[in-house]
Amino acid sequence: MNDDVNARQVFYSTNFDSAATDHLFSDNFFFMKINSITQVSIILSFVAGYADTSTFVGVDGLFSAHVTGNFVVFAYDIVTDQIALSWLKLTSVPVFILSIVFCSLLINDSDISKRNTNKLLIIEGLLLITAGGMTYFYRYENIAFVFKVIIPMLVVFALGLQNAYGRFSAKEILAPTTVMTGNVTQLFIDITHHLKFKNRQEYELSIKIVNGSYVISSFLVGCITGGLITKSIGLSSTVFAGILVFIVSSIKKGSASKS
Repeated sequence: MNDDVNARQVFYSTNFDSAATDHLFSDNFFFMKINSITQVSIILSFVAGYADTSTFVGVDGLFSAHVTGNFVVFAYDIVTDQIALSWLKLTSVPVFILSIVFCSLLINDSDISKRNTNKLLIIEGLLLITAGGMTYFYRYENIAFVFKVIIPMLVVFALGLQNAYGRFSAKEILAPTTVMTGNVTQLFIDITHHLKFKNRQEYELSIKIVNGSYVISSFLVGCITGGLITKSIGLSSTVFAGILVFIVSSIKKGSASKS
């Protein structure tokens, strides 16, 4: 049995991305040891779903994790004569772009290290906690501009950082953590191929299916959790998301120190 496991480790470590496979040598894929890459992917996917639904529920249907969805909501507001609500959706796009530009200036393409990309997570966590804290401290004030513009845009900027993190650190996550359309597409391509192919290809596909399931299910749980909590306490809920991002940052620091 041990010889078989060792043989599989040698084969897959030389043929597939080691970052995605070095923790998956178990006969039961769904109860395997979860390494730092999987932990980071699960938490960040949860945070993205959580934040996206929090702003959608708490700020008149605003998406923060995948702002292109705001184009659809903007069009809906226009055709249903809710123009007063629509401008915020458009505002989120330049704010999101600004966060990407900020990341590009902060991170040097020639030196994309774990320490440098970890800065993005630290800033994201600070912004999410700041947004939640402002919501809490201004909850008795009738300051519409703060609640409708500044706080939501802090969340949009923060999730822009997470989107950029996924680009700069693609090898440190299982899959994109902020937008699930591509992940769902890939998952069902892999499931279909899993039913079609056998032996070594089947084993590789099993790994990819589990990875995709981790990310998508975490995002879904985050959506439900963020919606429920935000409905109860408003955008103060983003404090929890910020704390989770700090946990991810500490996980990355720990893995970096071991490598």
